[in-house]
Amino acid sequence: MVRVSFTSRSGTMTLDENENEKNEVSASDLLDERQTDWRSMWISIFLQFVVGIQVSVYYMSMWPYLQKLDKTADVDFLGWIVASCNIGSTISNPIYGYWNQKTMSVKMPVIIGFMIAALAQTWYGLLSIFPHAKWFMLSARVLTGFGVGNIAALRIYAATASTPRDRMKAISYGTGGFVLGISFGPVFSAFFTPIGENGWKLGSVSIDMFTVVAFLMAIVCLAACVIVQCFFKENYVGIIDKNESDSNVVIPKYDLAGALTCIYLFMIVNIIATNVEVMSTPLTTVLYNWKDSQSILYNGIALCCSCIVSVTLNILLGSTRIGKLDKRIQMLIGLGFFLLYQVFMYPWGFYSGPLDYLPDGKDTDVAGGCYQSYKWCQWTTRVPLPVYLICFIVFFGIAFPFVESPSAALYSEILGPRKQGNMQGLFSLGGSLAPVIGSLSSTALFQASGFRYVMVYQAVVLVIGALLIGVFYKRLVPLKLKSIKKI
Repeated sequence: MVRVSFTSRSGTMTLDENENEKNEVSASDLLDERQTDWRSMWISIFLQFVVGIQVSVYYMSMWPYLQKLDKTADVDFLGWIVASCNIGSTISNPIYGYWNQKTMSVKMPVIIGFMIAALAQTWYGLLSIFPHAKWFMLSARVLTGFGVGNIAALRIYAATASTPRDRMKAISYGTGGFVLGISFGPVFSAFFTPIGENGWKLGSVSIDMFTVVAFLMAIVCLAACVIVQCFFKENYVGIIDKNESDSNVVIPKYDLAGALTCIYLFMIVNIIATNVEVMSTPLTTVLYNWKDSQSILYNGIALCCSCIVSVTLNILLGSTRIGKLDKRIQMLIGLGFFLLYQVFMYPWGFYSGPLDYLPDGKDTDVAGGCYQSYKWCQWTTRVPLPVYLICFIVFFGIAFPFVESPSAALYSEILGPRKQGNMQGLFSLGGSLAPVIGSLSSTALFQASGFRYVMVYQAVVLVIGALLIGVFYKRLVPLKLKSIKKI
């Protein structure tokens, strides 16, 4: 029989009774003999792009829409609405992961998730017919989170349906797709700003720059269901099944500290991504006196440019020698660029200031500036617009792919060629839970004291991430696959 021994850092090997090493076959070679089904993998990458859009499409337009629907809502409540999508994802991520673990299938979890998201987006588009709309917006975003939690199943597929030599490429491209979706969502929303905030009425349903996007997103979700059902075929070439007829598989335990470090680094990415995209509209309103429509449009353009940088780097990570660079070094580079953002965006005393207040009787739909309740505007300086744009486009464009892609790929490699449904569900749960914490804390800090301490708070979590890489540096390595011995 063939006995496969996968040993970790101890270096233990399985030999026959005569300690004969003839006929040794590399376990990595066994996996590399297989072929990644790139047709289905590209569909998975596209679906991650769709999920990214569903998550972020309202990030920059949510605040003006909320103000239009319900004047009782404030920035604190906006934080809860932003967090609500991630709360839904936090609950559903491990469910989708467990579903995959039990069935070894991502097809039905993905379809069900998109159907739930389609319902949620339709609900969002109908908010104008409800009284006390802020609570219905909150509920719609929770339901969206339940749907887009299917990203866990798509990440599982990228990790387990690719061979080791294709793993970084599959995960980088998938991450690139998701990042492109996250970045493209607000741009997609900004595209419809010419319709205006008032639009027109279709019966009791308002058709405007906010609701048109919601209805189109519902159609996109339903189209994604059709694509999965008709064209997606699953092929898990990255797993060595213990029930395979030609092998008896022994896989060692994975390094828990290394896995948890990867989860924390992934959480950092999601905290900062959510904070930036949610805070960009109120932040630029007070910094540059942009009214709501201007903030949505200009930030959407900046985010589009940042997206181009990120997606380009994700492609380079997956297809060039840049991706061969030690993943630990890649993540440290990304953390460094994230820290540069915090440094330059801090309201230093040598920047001009203070900030301006809104004209009396005006709201942010017609003018920009600080609300009278923002006392911190009296002593807060204005970050120069070129600095803001460089930080947003260049620093973020570089930082995200250098942390998100290698942390996800390394996490899969640390787990090894085993079923990863539950653990990948935990990974996605961390990515969904982090923005809940981040958005609530950041909006509360912004409301009370401006963006100064938001920068400090984000810098602290980044430094902790860099320290974890340093402390567990030798444990952040793939599970070692030693040899196959014929016994």
